[in-house]
Amino acid sequence: MKVSTTRRENLRTRVIALEEAFMHPKLFELYPSSLKKQYALLYDRLVDVGRGRIRDMDAAGVDLEVLSHIQPGVQQMEDKSAAISLSREVNDWLAQAIEAYPDRLAGFAMLPMQSPEDAADELERTVKQLGFKGALINGHTFGRYLDDDSFSVLLERAQALDTPIYIHPTDPPEAVMDAYYRGYPALVTGWGWPTETGTHLLRMMAGGVFDRYPRLKIIVGHMGELIPYCLTRLNIALTVGSWLSADHDKGGAHAQQQLMQRNVSYYMKENVFITTSGVFDQPVFDLANAVLDLDNILFSIDGPMRDRFEAIDFLYRADISDEDRERLAHGNAEQLLKIPAASAGAARARSGGFSKRLRSSAYSFQARTKSRIGRALISLLVK
Repeated sequence: MKVSTTRRENLRTRVIALEEAFMHPKLFELYPSSLKKQYALLYDRLVDVGRGRIRDMDAAGVDLEVLSHIQPGVQQMEDKSAAISLSREVNDWLAQAIEAYPDRLAGFAMLPMQSPEDAADELERTVKQLGFKGALINGHTFGRYLDDDSFSVLLERAQALDTPIYIHPTDPPEAVMDAYYRGYPALVTGWGWPTETGTHLLRMMAGGVFDRYPRLKIIVGHMGELIPYCLTRLNIALTVGSWLSADHDKGGAHAQQQLMQRNVSYYMKENVFITTSGVFDQPVFDLANAVLDLDNILFSIDGPMRDRFEAIDFLYRADISDEDRERLAHGNAEQLLKIPAASAGAARARSGGFSKRLRSSAYSFQARTKSRIGRALISLLVK
């Protein structure tokens, strides 16, 4: 559905984005040179959690960003004590940034996953003392996924706090990287990351994690990390496969393993939320919306790796009702993350003169023009 400029202004709604990255300068200095090189072009935008970020949000029409540290955070640090202390330092630093713009920024905690007990404590501290909305982790921790028993203390704490854990992609374990992607590095982020993250989530289902923690909430990005497109097959394969495995292994080595009690669709609707981060395609959204409840889909950008303007254009052009657009843009996030809804007066002010003038400013015009040129060039390159 193509939305005219006038129609778009009439549709103006509060916009909350969930997968928006920042980077602490101290961690950047600790990263290997190869990773520094990857982040060099984005460095200024990643470390900016103040005025510049707010200006860019205003230009695109984003009201609130839930910030999380760019991957890999501290999860690849072998020094457990350093990971614990750095997590606390980064979270406190982010809290100060949020304090300066409490209506525009929120946070997901960085956790020292090398020590699940300390990770659980840091989650509780950041939620209760700093007002964070949950935590974001970057996939596995040295090959251990959230279905590992060692993480039970963290999952139990997250359920008790009623705060979600966002699973962000990271590189697969070294053995998988070597077998699948050696010689093909371009495959990693486009295919390796979504399959790795989707597998992480499916391991949690197959291992009975959501049966042990039925109120646990997990978020994944990129329109569901491929799971919605395989949902029918997964429902059959995992459900029937679990029954067959249990039957064949009676009295065997894995007889005591707790397997999933429901099907994949149940967990996807009861325990899992997906975001639009980095995927701004109407057909892909239509499929995800068809197999999941819209209540389980939240708007995200994946900035600054992805373009805010492209994401906002997708949001307003999506072929859904205005009521559903409100749920996607902010309503679902407000409910899941316990973000206070904007008052009617604030919403009118934001959708009226102030916001409209910002988006019409010279800076906004220049930024949108650059966005359109960039998207056009990418389209030409991939044709």
